[in-house]
Amino acid sequence: MPDIYTTEWYDSLKQLLNRSDEVTANAPSGVWNFLVEIKGDKASPYLAPADVKHFAIALKDGKCDSYRELVDAPPRKDFQFIMELPATLFERIVANLADPVAEGLKGAIRITGDMRMVMQHAELVNILSKIYQREVNTDWPKGKPPYPAGLVAREEARNESQNAPDTISS
Repeated sequence: MPDIYTTEWYDSLKQLLNRSDEVTANAPSGVWNFLVEIKGDKASPYLAPADVKHFAIALKDGKCDSYRELVDAPPRKDFQFIMELPATLFERIVANLADPVAEGLKGAIRITGDMRMVMQHAELVNILSKIYQREVNTDWPKGKPPYPAGLVAREEARNESQNAPDTISS
């Protein structure tokens, strides 16, 4: 499987969605555009605290028409649903260490959109999660969650040393 957050990884997820009859049967009909915003945090080795990844998912009659990362933040009005979550949580979900439905119900994932539609299709999220757990093996070049507590301290120290002014002894 490709590395997390790569074009190949997004393409493999699109293919996974499109080959599942369960997804097609449980997805809402019509065209649905989702925006996922993953916000960097101190623990993720993939996104720095100031970084935000945006990816768009377009479903059309139960099939994934598009699953791609966006370079710039798109107009939010173009999406029926927007999900915002910290990078570490997203990566824990991808690594099958967190349940997306439970995290959403706890408020760890901020969801904007028609909540009635979200609740009606909560089973679709469970189906996607089960398919992902069964069929996807993401590669983690910078380490797989859960991240050791020391990683955060090491990353902070490394960032501080890289940003420190150069000093020359005379």
